[in-house]
Amino acid sequence: MTIKRIFIGILLVLMGCERKDIIETYVFSDMTKTQYFFYKIKREDSIVDINVKGYMDGSLGVMGKGLCSDTTEFKARKRPINISQIDSLTSRFYTVHTDSIKVKEVEEGTQAGLILALEFIPGTAKKGKIEVVFREHGYGF
Repeated sequence: MTIKRIFIGILLVLMGCERKDIIETYVFSDMTKTQYFFYKIKREDSIVDINVKGYMDGSLGVMGKGLCSDTTEFKARKRPINISQIDSLTSRFYTVHTDSIKVKEVEEGTQAGLILALEFIPGTAKKGKIEVVFREHGYGF
């Protein structure tokens, strides 16, 4: 009887009793101004994947995965507006990509209501196509 219950439990998990993924996708092509993307975490104890991929005709700076509670507060912080302004203090927060970009970041053990922020700052790129995907998925039930 116990083996039957364990088997039924495993079968239910495999058939889709876990939480469904929440996916938000953004695409942008204007590389001449600062771009912000925010994802508000919907559930407690989730895993949030951030996938960025695309191409451009020059360089572009990316500040990865920042957590904040207010988007206006995040935008108001003093930071470089162009990759030419990145100094030794801010260089550890930014990565500079040339011609193409492929970034994957993960945030685990999240708290509902927090906001994941991603910022792109202009470099020499003028046009291109960048896709940003936020995917929130849980551990199970």
